Amino acid sequence: MALADQFGGLLIDLDGVVWIGREPVPGSPQALAELQAAGKQLVFVTNNPTKPPTAYAKRLGEMGVAVGPEQIVTAGMVAAQLAGEAADGGSAFVIGAEPLKEMVAAELVARKVRDADQRNHDSTVLDVEHGGEASVVVVSGHRGFGFDELLAAKRALDGGAALVATSRDPTMPMPGGEWPGTGAVLAAVETASGRIAEIAGKPERHLFEIALAAIGEAGPVAMVGDRVSSDIAGGHDAGLATVLVLSGTTSAEEAAVAEPRPDHVVADLAALLQ
Repeated sequence: MALADQFGGLLIDLDGVVWIGREPVPGSPQALAELQAAGKQLVFVTNNPTKPPTAYAKRLGEMGVAVGPEQIVTAGMVAAQLAGEAADGGSAFVIGAEPLKEMVAAELVARKVRDADQRNHDSTVLDVEHGGEASVVVVSGHRGFGFDELLAAKRALDGGAALVATSRDPTMPMPGGEWPGTGAVLAAVETASGRIAEIAGKPERHLFEIALAAIGEAGPVAMVGDRVSSDIAGGHDAGLATVLVLSGTTSAEEAAVAEPRPDHVVADLAALLQ
């Protein structure tokens, strides 16, 4: 019996599992198509906040995997929700890529409209010059991170702003070797401010609660990912079976001594069907 036959639903990480950078992990598009054909309920969960769910759904569709944006849960969308709650009608300073800024801005505006608060709809996300005035600081990794952003974040946090981050992942898998991830940027912000962030993505509960609601009554559900500290730890804490794939950040040697221990270790996504 194939490993996938044990589960009715799968939460599947993207980076390091479905693709690495712009390249699909060999066999992953075919494996996902077969899982869908077998009736498995799939929800994709990622700590990468650089794109909205619609963009991830489009990219999967181009690989031959037809999914709707409701089947994609990102740390960015969860961070936007947490930022909206923390801002409480105020503004945000976002360290991250433009799509994350747009998601945070949309959430803050939506909350102001629901609260019938019409103030400052065009300035919910502040630029680096005014970032020190923000009510919440949102942190994610991006290539343009620099001292001015760090200074603005520190000033806002010293003034009492809340701190939200998409993840603590120190790196992200890329062709040719791992790149610095959100955790590297967050370490600078936390060190400078002395504050500890609330984490939106894996392994924390927020992302898993949304993903499990999206997957519905699928029967036994497993978390499939490549990183022990986020995918496996988060799945374990959510009460799910866990499957570690070796196509991303974790080596076979590291998997052998991993804590928490994954329930299953396989080479890649295709191995779920073997």
